[in-house]
Amino acid sequence: MHAFLPAIPLLVLISALLLKRGALVSSIAGSAAVLAVIAADRRYALDVDALLSTDLPVVLILTLSVALVIVPGQILNALLQSSGTIAAIGARIESLPLARVKMASIIVLGIAPALESMTGFGVSLFFTVPVLAQLFSINNALLLSLLSMNIMPWGTLALATLVGAQLAGTSFAQLAFTTSLTSFAVFPVIGLLIFAVCREPGAGWRALLWPLLTGLLLSCCLVFYNALAAAELAGVYAGLTTAALVLLAEWLRRGPGLLSAFRSARPALPPLLRLFAPYLTLIALIGLSRIAPLYDALQNLLSFRGGNVKLRVFTSPGVFIFLTIALMYACSKTCRNHPGALRSGIRRAVYPITGIALFVVFAQLHRASGIFEHLASRMVALSVSEITFIAPLLGMVSGYATGSNVGGNALFMALQSDAGGHFEHALAFAAVQNSGAGHAVFMSLPIILLALSIAAPGPADAAARQTWLIRRALLCAPLIYAALLIPFHQLIR
Repeated sequence: MHAFLPAIPLLVLISALLLKRGALVSSIAGSAAVLAVIAADRRYALDVDALLSTDLPVVLILTLSVALVIVPGQILNALLQSSGTIAAIGARIESLPLARVKMASIIVLGIAPALESMTGFGVSLFFTVPVLAQLFSINNALLLSLLSMNIMPWGTLALATLVGAQLAGTSFAQLAFTTSLTSFAVFPVIGLLIFAVCREPGAGWRALLWPLLTGLLLSCCLVFYNALAAAELAGVYAGLTTAALVLLAEWLRRGPGLLSAFRSARPALPPLLRLFAPYLTLIALIGLSRIAPLYDALQNLLSFRGGNVKLRVFTSPGVFIFLTIALMYACSKTCRNHPGALRSGIRRAVYPITGIALFVVFAQLHRASGIFEHLASRMVALSVSEITFIAPLLGMVSGYATGSNVGGNALFMALQSDAGGHFEHALAFAAVQNSGAGHAVFMSLPIILLALSIAAPGPADAAARQTWLIRRALLCAPLIYAALLIPFHQLIR
């Protein structure tokens, strides 16, 4: 029984999540289970002074760093939705005269990753679900929209990677680059899945090349931009570059007529520059802030530190999202006509922030009590070949259970990093945790329910579609797992 005790808190938390008890109830139940294990087994104990001086500041700083990005991100999304910007961009894209598999590839592996990287927490679904529903059956549109969520390690301006780096005690840039390696095979696999969903009767296998090469291009772009130390914007740049290069290739093949419909679609729509102005403004502000002298000055303005985590407030992407929102209100009468967007964005942000904070509390109690160290020692007792199969699976379980890349990292990043340190591959283990958690979010129940709520089917249809989506998503899981396993094995062999 004593040998089984350290695993009880994780089993309690994951079981509660799978039973749809929600992040708040599940994390509280898991934390209570940690305290119960400590009371039952004298090998584990909590140092109250250390909790107050080290662990509590870690929880507060990580929660603040998350809130500083999620709150403005949700407000920005609410503004873009209420002002009709997202719907207008979707209308432009629908006007492109492309085969459906090509259109799906551009949206799922280009435009949606860029949008999710800027906002995060499933916000891109508000764009992909309505647009793809114009091109495919509602079930296939929902499944493709879920597949577009696989950019998660770079979602919300790489917030999960930033939090993961702090929990693993490694460099943000190093973790982001190594994650681009452990995730490299995932996006070509997504291309294969796009082909399977979109394939039309009579279509030859040559049609497979388009989504496969688009996925490979996105992977190459992620490696390239993360190598340039542009980790916060790597997903944005990679998605936009992928979409632009794929469209350029098609334009060179078919001539300028391809884009004329895009430029002139629906005369009543706002001009392209006005539609993309908020995104371009955010990219420009973050890009300017990364200029070395300015970045150094911003780092020293205001910072908080606790344990091994540090928050430099004025280099947080959230500050630049706030500035973008302020400029939108100042320059756009349309935005000023939607004052409710501010309240709506804040209301949407409360639940994920609270859930993530409680996941961090759960993880810190694990670490402070010595339970994580015990679990890590159990992992170390395994052979390298065994750990190769287990580490990506743990990452996927954490993302699937929490429905969040940040929540998944809060759950298992410390454990994976500690175990990897014994094999002298702490960074590779941290990266596969980050990748695994991110790439499993698309099949988690919270994200599936969000996609269904956007599609707004009737009650009877919702139940049937939920079952269908869960089954299809779980069928995709072995392919995602295999895509993580191969590069991870190469990194640690």
